[in-house]
Amino acid sequence: MTWLLIVLGVAVVISPLMWFRQSPRQKLISELRRSAGSAGLQVSLHRRPDAREEETRLECVCYRIPWLDGDCRQNWVLHRFSARGWDSVCPGWLWTLNQAAPQWDELLADQMDDFPAGVSALVATDAGIGVIWNEREDAADLEKIVDKLKKFQHQAKEICR
Repeated sequence: MTWLLIVLGVAVVISPLMWFRQSPRQKLISELRRSAGSAGLQVSLHRRPDAREEETRLECVCYRIPWLDGDCRQNWVLHRFSARGWDSVCPGWLWTLNQAAPQWDELLADQMDDFPAGVSALVATDAGIGVIWNEREDAADLEKIVDKLKKFQHQAKEICR
């Protein structure tokens, strides 16, 4: 009986500590975000890609790379999140907010097809260009995202001249 009380007491003391352990999903997300930071990306919460002006709730994760050129400030969203928006040069992708300048069309048409399935939007803001990503894939998809965002970053320098 005494041993049972001791085991029960130890279990009561240890059980709150188990709440601090990360789940496998939380570990994956932490590692993805750490790798993204090492690659030069900023990870932040973001509005839904198809959000209206009055919808300000931050419910998505954006992996963004800053512009190389300070004059290349853009403000547009290309998404495959919902049916809200208008057609773009990329099949299955819709513009919301604004549309990119025509100089972007060729680059967008080339690059949008092979984004990982978890990428639901390409977002250009004053801070940089990024993707809305569900973080359900692995490091290989993160590498693909990093490569594509770096292409956009470098091409933007040429486009914005």
